[in-house]
Order: sequence, then structure tokens, then C-alpha cells
Amino acid sequence: QQAGAAAVVMLNSDSSFPPFEGPITANPDDGTPFNVTIPFLGVPGPFTNPASPAGKLAAALNGSSATVQPINLGNPSFQAFASFSSAGPRSGDSALKPEITAPGVGIFSTAVGTGNGAANFSGTSMATPHVTGVAALTLQAHPTWKVEDIKAAIVGTGAPSKVADFAVSHGGTGLVQPASSTATQVVAKPNGGRFGSSLSFGFEELNSDFRGTKAISLTNNGSSAASFNVAQARASGSPHTLTLGKSSITVPAHGSATVNVTLQVPAASAGNSDAFREVAGLVEFTPVGAADNGGIALRVPYYLVPRSRSNVSTNLGKFSGVNPVALATVTNRRGTIGGTADFYAWGLADHNDPNGTRPDGSRSVTNDIRAVGVQSFPFSATEQFIVFAVNTYDRWSNPSSNEFDISLDVDGDGVDDYIVVGVDLGAVTAGDFNGQMASFVFSTRSAGATALFLATAPTDGSVAELPILTRQLCRTGEPCLSAANPRFTYHAVGFDLVNGGVDEVAGTARYNAWHSAISTGGFAAVAPDGSDTSNTVAIDSAEWEQTPALGLMSVSLDNPSGKDQAQLIDVKLK
Repeated sequence: QQAGAAAVVMLNSDSSFPPFEGPITANPDDGTPFNVTIPFLGVPGPFTNPASPAGKLAAALNGSSATVQPINLGNPSFQAFASFSSAGPRSGDSALKPEITAPGVGIFSTAVGTGNGAANFSGTSMATPHVTGVAALTLQAHPTWKVEDIKAAIVGTGAPSKVADFAVSHGGTGLVQPASSTATQVVAKPNGGRFGSSLSFGFEELNSDFRGTKAISLTNNGSSAASFNVAQARASGSPHTLTLGKSSITVPAHGSATVNVTLQVPAASAGNSDAFREVAGLVEFTPVGAADNGGIALRVPYYLVPRSRSNVSTNLGKFSGVNPVALATVTNRRGTIGGTADFYAWGLADHNDPNGTRPDGSRSVTNDIRAVGVQSFPFSATEQFIVFAVNTYDRWSNPSSNEFDISLDVDGDGVDDYIVVGVDLGAVTAGDFNGQMASFVFSTRSAGATALFLATAPTDGSVAELPILTRQLCRTGEPCLSAANPRFTYHAVGFDLVNGGVDEVAGTARYNAWHSAISTGGFAAVAPDGSDTSNTVAIDSAEWEQTPALGLMSVSLDNPSGKDQAQLIDVKLK
């Protein structure tokens, strides 16, 4: 338009229409405001096909005319969750969030400084005003209600049927419904409304079957009694049973009534650490008749994050011989599920920091490093596969809330040469967190990073395994870890990316990536109440003199979080 064009036509490269752009109000490259007023047309292709609309238009002679036929564009995903929308549960206590859903994609609103111009945005900044407006309308309709009743009215009247591919942990009770929240006289409040508007059972590590009971209180602020049928709906996730204390309930005018809800989850089928696990659904209160609560139904979500646990333990027998060898006995007594033990050379240990290192002095609960170990395997004729295991004292909800840095000196001059960093993949590669921790290697001498593997760092866990290849520790013209130079010194630090805490582990450790002083890579899979004696642990006395370990670190990702996921076994040689 600025160059004098009368219109712009986009000829698509496939048979569909190009993406709908909407109003163009700024230069997309530099953000300079400019309202485009000329037609901007999309034509389906492919333009390389002479028979397609785009192909015909491209082949038309200059100066000839063409007819454009406007159509209505379908929007089949307008009720779906946005691709960028995050989901619950809440970090830390695993409570259900969000509790309600609102429109947030392609929303037109007032653009500041434009007079009567509009702005088109997507995200929480557009969904939140919808709920805020609904809250204002609900308060206007019920000016004497308490805050918890206003919230309960909004959350309790959400519509799951109006959200495509609905999931409780993604959308709470569903799409916000102002017509219902302003009209309802009855509100449903879990636990008296003191802890949100959902039955959140939190996070549970299951060594036995889970059973929990919570109460839903229904308060009737109206002048007429209201009767409801009570039922479970939208159950999803790990196998579970929901038992309702009543199948129907009547709430007297200006009175209240209570329904107990009991959730039961079998420990054996809740699921292990291989994936995120959840138990979710709705408790629905459906009016018996049109006159009951004006025919408005109420819903309360229930939610639990379960994890079945093993109870793996490793015991080393007595070392004997010039290069001592000991039998490793791995057991899983009273384990709910099968578990594994993975052997590392234990190199670093740190004390439990009771106050963390956050600026406000509060406890740093997810980046407080307890121990660090390392293992290595041949990967090819010339390089090794190395894995660092970082164990924290407490569990994280998502590992990407942390960053773990392992600094390596590979040439023995006392200066760090490379840094192995366990951090969110999206944050480093795209500037936007995606919840996946990857294992990066940075150089202290040159720019750039390499990442060949994702980290193994389960949600609600306390061990992050960071794999790399030795080629990543050998940049051209820089110190190089190799079979001829196999030893390195390392130290560690953890960062809380949410709260700003830093935990620097005291001391350093030494390791030979081609020939560990203590054998690593031993692995045992043990069934519940089973045992394994297929592994031995060997010490190379000569190598121990140069790269001694504190002992053996036995990692069991399905054990309870914290110290149980990384058993530390002292090994002292006389």
C-alpha cells in the first residue's frame, strides 16, 4: 500500500486457503504502526497447478480481468484449546489450575492510542479480561455475596461441552458462562471454599492404594429450595473410583447441604515415572427440575497427581582383592511396582540447605542439590557416552523450573573449559519454555552450544540425568577430552529459574571417562519383592589414586522423590 499497490493477492502453495491474517495494523518487521486499508486476498493453490484458482490467476495475461468470489472461512478450532495454552497442575502442591476457561485466541479489543481502533491479540492477556468481566457481572447480580461465593458461581457454572477435546487439567470446569454465573442462586464450594474451587488431592507417591475423602458444601442464597442429582462425569487419567456420599441432594432456601466425595486409586495401576500421571473428573449437580436453581447445573472438578513407587535398595558386599570387587544385591521389598537401579560413580555431595539461597530467604525446594554422579560407556571406537546424574533433596513439579550446570576442566589447568547444562530446551533454542529439559554443552572460550540429547528428568522427580558425547568436549582449537586425555575435574551449581535461588555445591570431583576408578553402568530391574545379584562393582586401585570417587550412586527413578531416588554408598579403600 505504501508503494502504491491497489491490492495484494497471496497465491497459496497448496490446495487450501492461505492463513487468515485479519486486520494489519503495523509493520510486522519493526512494529511501526500502519493501518492497511487495501484488499488483501488469499487464493487457494497450488499455484504451480494451472487448473487451480491460484494457477489460473498466475497464468492470466497482464491487463486481463479476473473474478474474485468471497467465501465464509470456517473456523473449526474456535472452541479448542490454543496450541500455546499451558495446562495444570500448579507447581509445588499439584493443585488444579486453571479452574475455568475463556476465549483467548484472535481476540479483538480496544487499541490504546488509536481512537476507535482495535487490537488483535491472543493469550492470557485476552482470556483473563473475559473472566474479569464475568466476575464484575456476577458481583453486580449478587452484590451481597462473599468473594468465595462469587468465584464458586463462576467456576461452578463452566461448560465443558463447549470446549473441544476438553480436559480438566487444561480447562477446569469448561468455558465460562456469564448467563449462568449471574443467575445461579446455589454455589458449590469444596472444603467450605477455603482452598479454591476444586477438590484438589495434590501429589501422592503411592506405596499403597490411595484413599482420600473431601467434602463439597452447597450453599443456597435464594428463597427457594433446590434439588440436584449428584453424579461423576468426565473421568480421565489413571484408573480410579469416585464414591459419592449422596446420589441426590436438596439444599434449603438460605441454607446449605454437604456431599462427601471419596477418591480411591489403586497403587499398582497409577503409573510410574515414565510419563506424567493424573486422575481427574467432575462432580456434577444437575437440577431435578427446571425450577431447581433456575435449571442451572453446577460442577466441581476433582484432581490428583499420583505416582506408583518402587522401593529399590542396593547393598554392596565386602570388597576383596588387589583391585577390589564386591557383589551388588538389589532388592525391591514392599515396592508397589517394579523398579531399577542404575550405577554411577558418586563424585559430589552437598548439605541440605534449610533456607535455600533465594533473595527473600525462603526455602529453595527444587534446586537444592544433594549429590552428583557420573557414568560412561563406549559410543564408538573414538568417543564415549557420558551421563551426569544430579539428585536434589526435594522434588520439582517440572524439571524445567531448574537449571543444573556441571563445569568441566578437561586439561587440568584449574580453569573450566566446558559447561554441561541441564535446562529447558525451548528456552535456549527458541526463547520460550516448552517444559522439556535438554542436555546442552557450552564452551567457556567460544560461543554457541550443542545439544544431542534430551535429559531424563521425570516430572515430580528429584533426579536429572544429563547425557552428552565426548565429541562435545572437544572443540577445534580448544582443550579436548579424548582417550589420550581422558580425565576431567567437575563441579556443580543449581539454579531455581522460578524464584531465583542458587545452590553451589562445595568441592570438585575427578573422573576418567574411558576408565572409571569404580565400575559404572551396572543396571538391575527388580520386580516387587524381588532381588537381583547380576552386578558386581569393581575398583581399579591405580585409577582410584588419580580419580577417586566418594562411592557408588545407585539411581532409582521410581523410588520416592528426594534421597531415595539416589542411594549413596560410601566406598573407602584402605
